[in-house]
Amino acid sequence: MFSDELRPPGSIGLQNAWQSKIRVLLVDDHTMLRQGLKSIVNSCDHMEVVGDASNGLEAIGAVSLLKPDVVVMDINMPTMNGIEATKRIKEMFPGTSIVGLSVQNSMDIVQKMQAAGVCSYLTKESAVETLCHAIEDAVLHK
Repeated sequence: MFSDELRPPGSIGLQNAWQSKIRVLLVDDHTMLRQGLKSIVNSCDHMEVVGDASNGLEAIGAVSLLKPDVVVMDINMPTMNGIEATKRIKEMFPGTSIVGLSVQNSMDIVQKMQAAGVCSYLTKESAVETLCHAIEDAVLHK
């Protein structure tokens, strides 16, 4: 049996694997989707949404101001897309993990996001089931 402090990641006591909550920034140009993602993330006891942005340019400013552990980044957005924003955030804040998120699942888009610096890529369709796990993995594999 594991004490809470010694439980492996992914076990019942996962929230105790971190000294504090995982700080998450949500970036998507659709307000309703950001609200849905916020509900998913905040339902995990060991995570909290610290802010959101509606485009890549806002995301860069928010990362600078809020210092999140993980950014959940949409790809297709006005002003600056998620690929360019990811590149810039990784250059400026290399310790920030980024999880890519899109309705698109083409290999070309996945490769572009990986080249930009995401640690994982999810489709919006799968986010309900996989988002919290992807955020955990992003923190654990920094």
